Amino acid sequence: MATAASTGVDGPGRCAYDGKATAFAFENPAGETLSWTFVGVRGVDDEVPEPTVRKILGTVRLVDSTP
Repeated sequence: MATAASTGVDGPGRCAYDGKATAFAFENPAGETLSWTFVGVRGVDDEVPEPTVRKILGTVRLVDSTP
């Protein structure tokens, strides 16, 4: 798992906010590398709090898709 954040963003429009990301990668039983990524903004009223991101991440489960 890795987390990253940007600071000092002052671009116009949609790029006017600092950002944050959390990524989780793993290998499934077939040997494939899979990942889950959350990308959001920081410093806004409706920012998704880090505990919520971690709670969502905690729900990631491998599912055997073999018939």
